[in-house]
Amino acid sequence: MAALTKAVPDITQFNITPIDGLAPDQTVLGYYVNSTAAINIEDNPLETNNEAVLAKIRSIADYLIASPEPQIVISIHGYGTQRSDAEKRYQKIYRHATQICQPQTSVFLGYLWPSEKPTGDRSAPTGDRVTDDNSFGTKIKDAFSALPILLSGLFWGGLAASLAIAFLLITTDDFNGLLTPPLIGSVLVSAGLLTLILLRLSTYFRDNYRATNYGVLDLVELIRQIDQAVSEKLALQEPLSEAKRIKLSFLGHSMGCFIVTNTIRILSDVFDTGSINQNPPAEIGRVFRLERLILVAPDIPAESIMPRRSNFLRSSLRRCKEAYVFSNEGDLALRLASTTANYFSFPARKRSSGYRLGNVTVRHFKGQADHQNYSLQDQNYGIVNQKNGTVESPFQHLEVRASDREHHTLEELRGNKVLKEHLTEAPNVNIVADLFTYFDCTDYVDFQDELKGSEQPEQPRGVVSFALRKAALNLIDYARLNISYFKQSLGFGGINVHGGYFNGVWSQQVIYGLAFIGFQRFLAALPDATSSDHSTKALEHKLDNFSTICQQKGIQVVLAPIRYEKDVNV
Repeated sequence: MAALTKAVPDITQFNITPIDGLAPDQTVLGYYVNSTAAINIEDNPLETNNEAVLAKIRSIADYLIASPEPQIVISIHGYGTQRSDAEKRYQKIYRHATQICQPQTSVFLGYLWPSEKPTGDRSAPTGDRVTDDNSFGTKIKDAFSALPILLSGLFWGGLAASLAIAFLLITTDDFNGLLTPPLIGSVLVSAGLLTLILLRLSTYFRDNYRATNYGVLDLVELIRQIDQAVSEKLALQEPLSEAKRIKLSFLGHSMGCFIVTNTIRILSDVFDTGSINQNPPAEIGRVFRLERLILVAPDIPAESIMPRRSNFLRSSLRRCKEAYVFSNEGDLALRLASTTANYFSFPARKRSSGYRLGNVTVRHFKGQADHQNYSLQDQNYGIVNQKNGTVESPFQHLEVRASDREHHTLEELRGNKVLKEHLTEAPNVNIVADLFTYFDCTDYVDFQDELKGSEQPEQPRGVVSFALRKAALNLIDYARLNISYFKQSLGFGGINVHGGYFNGVWSQQVIYGLAFIGFQRFLAALPDATSSDHSTKALEHKLDNFSTICQQKGIQVVLAPIRYEKDVNV
């Protein structure tokens, strides 16, 4: 009888390819991870080379095992992202990582899930080649061909009836009273169905489906395969101890934050004793432990940080040692597109309850009755919740606002009952909102890369908005931002309200620094006279220095108390 051989896994969910410009000395190991799922279910999945993928996974495992302080950082792009743009961003992250990470310690994975750019994406692969099948013209044809027969008949019938009746009304006055009602009815039918077609062309719901069913599951499989490869190399009989585990950190943007949080939920062991006792461990699988979670413009509900019943973010967040949110008031992609799309599916009674976590910003108003708009001064920036040597609860310093007439603190979003319920029903459980450190970048000004030649400013400019330093933006401000964002999306230059964080010089340093080396090391790396001193006094001085830089840049920071306790007051 032939000897039994070990089964070789058949990996079809993703491809792994080196990031362009990979450091020859492998200071940091960097790969693109491409989900093989197609944009449409009728399309063939991308071809995979099982042996090549396994070889890359084993190479990653060997690198991590040989590392004195191993970590993996995975970056996940958001909704409607063109593949070439995501790859370009991952190249920037990788180059930054090679400058700040210790040699032979870090693996960076740029995860590419099958998101669909609304205007078309010629760089997106289809099958085994790049075709024109992802053009905007093809998307329009597909939108009509996928329309159910009844709805298609109603649309074209309503359109034909509208044109015919309009022609009769123009050419004769004899039947105006009789023809007007059917004209209104046919126009309403056609307009309603056209709205459905436009919602499809926005690709938001389609991307949400692909994120849930492909993006999350393929990322879970990637992490499982790396866990398996490391375990086999080490011949593990038992999971690694906490001190020997590989740090696993995530950097998500927009809908990529949804993928991250749901991936962590799937990887978590709900039967672990710590999970049952509401104190879940950071350990994942046999070799990983969760380290840092960075959410940039997160397209997940603001409800997720409310201290009410158990929610999906709480279970994910409590397993991570560090957590950060980057947001801005002028993020129209979240304020308009996301909230409009989720209007049909998110179970909220009020408009204010439907906003996303990326819409949560630093509190500027005393309460709902306060409608006094004002100009922010320099002292309003930097770390805003550190007073008299203590760090106050972030929950008290956050709000969601649409204007100076419509704004709500987190307590007001739930009728001022949230904090009281938390203190009386679960006094030993941290408010979810207090575990994050928040960066409100609404008035952030800086030099930027990836600007058009005619845009290069002699002075820093607004990165994710016009940096007007107002307590609240008004309708005119939003209209100007919308025009600028639309121009930018077409490649003519403007304000990238949703993704500009990855273009500002300081914001890139902060985001990538937090992702790869963490808050304490990032503070320690800031240049000042005490660079080699890691005492509490020196770290407090560095924290003040960090706050001053953010103040100069127009960024408001709400610091998590746990960050001060663990990383500064040591």
